[in-house]
Amino acid sequence: MDFSRLQNLQYELNSANTTAANLPSTLLELVVPGYSTISQLAFRILGIDIGVLVTGWALLFGSHTAWRYLYDLVQGYFDNYYTSSIHISDDDGLFDDVKAWLSEQQNSKSSRKLKAVTDYEDKKKDDNVHDEHGIYKYEVPMPRYEPSYGSDDFVHGRRRFKVVRSSVKDEAGSYMRETLEIYCYSRTAQPVKELLVHIRQWKISQETAMTSVYRALNSGGRYWSRQSCRPSRPLHTVSLDQQQKDDVVEDINEYLHPATARWYAARGIPHRRGYLFHGPPRYRQDLSIDLTESDLCSLFDSLPDRCIVLLEDIDSAGLKREEEAGVEIFKSGDSSLEASSREATKAAETKTEISSGSISLSALLNVIDGAASHEGHVLIMTTNTPEQLDAALIRPGRVDLQVAFTLATDDQIRETFMRMYSQTPGEQTSGGRLPSSKSRPVSRITDPKTLEEMAREFAAQLPSDKFSPAEIQGYLLMRKKDPRRALKDVENWRDEMLESKKKGKKLVGAH
Repeated sequence: MDFSRLQNLQYELNSANTTAANLPSTLLELVVPGYSTISQLAFRILGIDIGVLVTGWALLFGSHTAWRYLYDLVQGYFDNYYTSSIHISDDDGLFDDVKAWLSEQQNSKSSRKLKAVTDYEDKKKDDNVHDEHGIYKYEVPMPRYEPSYGSDDFVHGRRRFKVVRSSVKDEAGSYMRETLEIYCYSRTAQPVKELLVHIRQWKISQETAMTSVYRALNSGGRYWSRQSCRPSRPLHTVSLDQQQKDDVVEDINEYLHPATARWYAARGIPHRRGYLFHGPPRYRQDLSIDLTESDLCSLFDSLPDRCIVLLEDIDSAGLKREEEAGVEIFKSGDSSLEASSREATKAAETKTEISSGSISLSALLNVIDGAASHEGHVLIMTTNTPEQLDAALIRPGRVDLQVAFTLATDDQIRETFMRMYSQTPGEQTSGGRLPSSKSRPVSRITDPKTLEEMAREFAAQLPSDKFSPAEIQGYLLMRKKDPRRALKDVENWRDEMLESKKKGKKLVGAH
């Protein structure tokens, strides 16, 4: 039997296998010089064929690359044709609401990329943190975790969403603005809209009986920014005549009702409401004078409906008529050409300063009730000297109701005393003790009838219309746990205060 042909076949197979095995080595030799030598040494010393390992790794890498390419291709197709999104800018109040809601979701899942911010409004702080001496220890605000820049996934209502947080420069290129964009796999944006409605309802439930305070900021453009969210002050704590409080509340409530807006529109009347609060209490915040007229118009145009705009100390805002700034300067009667030229230069400089550095009266009047002014908000102006205001500013239609905050009457003094020493429901459940005190109650008198008698006696010691409610409250705060002491010391305090007021002194007891 002839075995030569079988031997030739075996040789051909060995040659083919050797060629196949050498193929990766040949390719690697081109990429990694000296690969053949390294491969032979590894095989002789360790008995490992590097070519097999490299070939396996190359197959895995190629498969992974192909899979990623296919995945990105399919993902891009779905993103283009089956994904909807809604964009939110940081100058909208919804931006903060979405961030707050997302931060709550971050606490319930493990994310690897977060942004930490200090939570100054943490409502879960412990009120009973004391040292060994019973002194309250201030708690350091804890961090709150928000989605960081980039994309993050979350699930809500059995539907998967993706939020992308990014920062972009404004049109002028001078300020970085943040944006949020929420995506979902849907042919319409309805799921995202429903999510945003859920977030707004969640935020409203979080801020029940809360008041959000916004201020105008200048960072590459004027916009409203929420500065704080505070508990709404109960009306019974406002030192004002009860009938006045009822009238203001009823008037504002009727004005904000949707039916009232339709009533105004049907009769062609601008839907606006203005109030002037005036009186002795010292308002300390001023209307910003670094606004330009265009800034003021933009701020009023961006106001939401059913909000309250507060302009404090309107008398000290530097509002002037244009003729006061320039035109009336020429009424001096000076016939000298040199004097006229000098006055003209002064007028031009004054008018330029007014127009570039502060708000003119006409500009404020235009944003209040001009042809293009915003409607649907409540405007409240405060002043200590209403007689100094321009008549055009407080005419009917701009100021519909004037409310005088008078000095404390007998009823207000008595109500202030009762409010200071009466226990609230929360204090009653905690044993009538301040959070920072271990043994001292809020008030040593808990019987309502006894407090009423003391309140009447306290009010009888003070004359009406002589002290502001803030002065009386300040006196009681220094004795907030001891109403008997407050009643005992009130006569001396009254005499010192009246003497200081008579002599024009700002400090009680100053010599």
